[in-house]
Order: sequence, then structure tokens, then C-alpha cells
Amino acid sequence: MDTPIDLIKEIDDFIGKAMQAWNVPGLALVIVKDDQVLHSKGYGIREIGKPGKVDEHTLFAIGSNTKPFTTTAMGLLVQDGKLAWDDPVTKYLPDFKLYDLHAAQMITIRDLLCHRGGLGTWAGDVLLSSSYSTEEIVRRVQHIPPDYSFRAGYGYSNLMFITAGLIIEKVSGMSWDEFIQKRIFEPLGMTDSVTNARYFGERANIAVPHEDIKGNLQTVTQHAETHVGAAGSICASAADIALWLRMQINNGSLVGKQIVDPAIINETRTPHTIMKLRAMEKKLFPSRHFSAYGLGWMLNDSHGRLTVRHTGGVNGMLSITLLIPEEKVGIAVLTNKLPNAAYIIVPHYLTEVMLGLPPKDWIKIYMDLEQQETLKVEQAKIQKAGSRIKDTHPSLALEQYVGLYDSLILGGATVSLNGSGLHIQLQADESLSGALEHWHYDTFLCKWDDPVLGESLIPFISDGQGQAVEFRVKIREDWIDPLEHVFKKIKG
Repeated sequence: MDTPIDLIKEIDDFIGKAMQAWNVPGLALVIVKDDQVLHSKGYGIREIGKPGKVDEHTLFAIGSNTKPFTTTAMGLLVQDGKLAWDDPVTKYLPDFKLYDLHAAQMITIRDLLCHRGGLGTWAGDVLLSSSYSTEEIVRRVQHIPPDYSFRAGYGYSNLMFITAGLIIEKVSGMSWDEFIQKRIFEPLGMTDSVTNARYFGERANIAVPHEDIKGNLQTVTQHAETHVGAAGSICASAADIALWLRMQINNGSLVGKQIVDPAIINETRTPHTIMKLRAMEKKLFPSRHFSAYGLGWMLNDSHGRLTVRHTGGVNGMLSITLLIPEEKVGIAVLTNKLPNAAYIIVPHYLTEVMLGLPPKDWIKIYMDLEQQETLKVEQAKIQKAGSRIKDTHPSLALEQYVGLYDSLILGGATVSLNGSGLHIQLQADESLSGALEHWHYDTFLCKWDDPVLGESLIPFISDGQGQAVEFRVKIREDWIDPLEHVFKKIKG
């Protein structure tokens, strides 16, 4: 199917305006229909200050768009007769534990893949920034209190997906990376893509992540933690994602070759966990009736059609893959900036275009929403500053806060003197460190060395006898991990 030149120009113009509105350095787009690529193109640059341009073969970190690859991989093992969706996790990982020991015995592979295991959204995700092994991270899950009863609600859990990755390794005899490479990438011909940034090798056509930090756009570190794997470590190009989308919209087949059984494709798109329709979602999409999570896919209705989608966000990058199965349409947008709304409004716009509907002014809609959100953030900053009680002093000498602390979830932490102030270093990873400045009373402000982590208020608790015995910390609860981690002193 040939795409009219005028339509391509309209799409290009819209993308250009969206990128400009959110100051996005680079973006890659692919649109597929039936078994053809209608449009595949790169826009902008790979890195600010450098001339390298984005094209359809530029690699982007796709974050949680990795999850449908993981569920499809698990489906291939189901297809091979090597496991079943409803097998208990402990059948393959006998030592697996949850905070609720009864739930640990009941939880199945299916539960891992549809976010109904009881953990809250992103709970414990700072572990994904650690240098612990995947096995050690999964062992520490037992110390994370649930947000709701087992199978009684939705909580987006990356930790459950890396647990699923361990099961794939156990059953297949291959690492998760090897399995994805051999059973999905190679059959589809995804030759650009890698399962982790650590496998870039000689590749040079790579988008660099960027973030707005204190109002300035700058590059940030592209992490290559092996244990994030099954939850979100794939780096892919628009050209490769086109192959993935074509296989998906053709029920597991690509160019006449059946790679995944249609029953597996269908199972991943079957609603498993209900997601509450938010007020803003109803406002933006008045005709939407439901939202749910399948196995690695978010599901809802859009203009009377089922939409199957996922988004992905990692340091400095945002992306989306979207399918409209009834129309045999697939769309993917990859960007190298966080935050930005361009990655989400482009598929809104393209969905309307592909369905022959008049597009809304999505740029204005989201710019207005962003202004409202910015106002809320500024008000929160003012409220935080206003809550600071001036002219107070720590109740203890700084030396009394110094020592070794321990958290069941994150492990050890060292608080030390650094010149005239305090410094904190978490054992979980060398990047989890920062300077502590007195805020008020026994609360200190941590300015993390990694700018992506921002700042955290850390209250210390004393024993009433001149020693600090505990501190508590949240690390980017708005983006990384909502948990308040408790560290108890083990050595002064």
C-alpha cells in the first residue's frame, strides 16, 4: 500500500512541531499496515551538540516495551510444552518468597506477567539501579510489604518481570538475553537490536539519552545493568520494531513463517488485571470504556477498536509501541528525551489519521496539561520550602550520625564525615551516593551525585542517648521508587 505524499508531509510536519514543543533532540517513527511498512523515518539528532542524525536504524533504549518480548518468550516455552502459564513460580524457583508467604506459594507465572502479585507500582525499583545480581534482587523482594492483597488489584512491578526472566533461564537453559536473541530477534531478522546496552559492541548509530535537569537539557548516563533484562533492557531501531509489529498484527507470522502460535499472541492480549480508568483518561478519551493489563500489554478501547500497547521509560528515553489488531495497524515512536509528551501524542494523532478521523489538536491539549502540571510542581516546591523550619540545629553532633546502617531491601549504607558535612553511600551501587545538608532538626537534604536521582529529605531518628540509630529515605518516588526505605544503624 502506497502512502500518499501529502499524508506523509502532514505526519512529518506534526512530528516536527511536537519535537519542537518539547525540545526533543531525536525521534524515530514506524507505521505498519497489514504486512507493509507505510512509513519509517528518523527525525532530529542522536546527541545534542553533535551532527549525527537519527534514522530508521538508530538504536534507542525501549524500556518497558521489552515486557511484551518477555511474555512472548514465555509463550514460546508454553508453545514448546516446557511450562504452563499457571505453573507456580516455586516450581522453577523453589526459594522464591514474598512478604506474604502464602501468596508466595500461590503466585503463578501468569501472575508475574500481569501485575497482580500484590506489590505496589514501582515498589522496590531502586534495586534495578543496584549492582546486585538478578538472583539477589529477587531474593530481597520478600522484604517489600504488599500494597494490596494477592490478586486483588493492579500494581506495576518490574521486579516480577525480572523474576519471570529467571524462570525463562531456568527452563530454557539459556540466559534471557540469549533466548530473546535466538527465539525472537533472529527469526524476525532484527539485526540492529540488542537485549542490553552492554552488547552495543561496534555499533555507532545509537541515540544518546537526554533529560531536563533544573531547566537545562543535558545528556545522562545510559545504564547497562544486566539484571533489568526481562523488565526493560532492550535497545531497538525503528526498522527492527517494524518487523516485531508486523509479526504481532499477523498473529505471530512474518512473511509466511509462523514464529509464534496465534493462541499465544491471543493469550497475551487477553485482559487479566483491571486498571482503573483515571479521570484525565476519561476526559481525553470520552468514548473509552475499559483499561486492563494482559500479559505484557496494556489494553483498552479507542474509537471502538481494541488497542494493544505499551510504553517504555528509562533514563533519558521514552517510547511506545501500539497495535490496532482489527485494522492490522502498528505504530512505534522512540525518543531520546525525558520528560516529553511528543512520544505519546504522536500515536494519538496517528491513530486518528489511520482510522480516518479528524485529529484533535494534541499538541495544545498536552501543552495545556503540562502547564497545569508545572504549576502543581512549583506549588509543591513552595510547600516543601515553606515546611522547612528555620534556625534549627541537629540535636546531635555530626559525628553521632556517622556509621554503618542496613536495610533489608537495599542493603548497607555508610554515613561519613566529609569536610564540614555528611556524606551518604548506599551499598547497592556506587552511583547511589550524595552530600547531606542540614534541612531542619534531625532531617538532612541529600543531593544525590547522579542528577537523575534529584534530591531526597532524610530524617534521622536518635535513641535519646546521643546516638542516631535509624534513617529513612525515598529515592525519586515520582519516577523510580515510591517506597520509604528504612536503614537501621548496625555500627557507630
